[in-house]
Amino acid sequence: MEKHPLLGEDSTTARLSDDPSRRGQWWRWAGVALLVAILLAATVGLLGPRTAETSATARGYQLDVTYPQVTRAGQPAPLHVRITAEAGFGETVQVSACDGIFDNFDFQNWYPNPSAETSTPTEVVYEFDAPVSGNTLEVSLDARSAPGQFGGIRDCEISVLEDDRPVVSTAFTTWRMP
Repeated sequence: MEKHPLLGEDSTTARLSDDPSRRGQWWRWAGVALLVAILLAATVGLLGPRTAETSATARGYQLDVTYPQVTRAGQPAPLHVRITAEAGFGETVQVSACDGIFDNFDFQNWYPNPSAETSTPTEVVYEFDAPVSGNTLEVSLDARSAPGQFGGIRDCEISVLEDDRPVVSTAFTTWRMP
């Protein structure tokens, strides 16, 4: 090879060392380990979507909630509420939910639909007709995680109300992945 008349070097790699530094090796290994950890977490389902259940019992009511524990933008985020009353229900059943959870969901519909709804600064209160027979009311929300949302963690509480006061409540946390 000839020397370049202005640069005076035969090669662009002449001054590079063949001995990699320990610091560079450590960062490469750390990067590979991080990628492997992410792949393993995704493989075992830790990165969503995933549902979980919570329940509570108080004053003759059993409240069971299946909620989206981990979700991603555009993914289904089902919410299912099951209320059992030992003594049965009156004419209507009031259910309150934190209003913040609806900020993250692309709301589709309730099944069955509520007969009335209202809100406070921190919650939405739905009123459902009591079941025609039996002492169990099941309500499902058809929703998806809203597209274009950044990741975040949201706490929520669902309650059964009598005379506008909670008689049984359960709380849960939803983790929205980016």
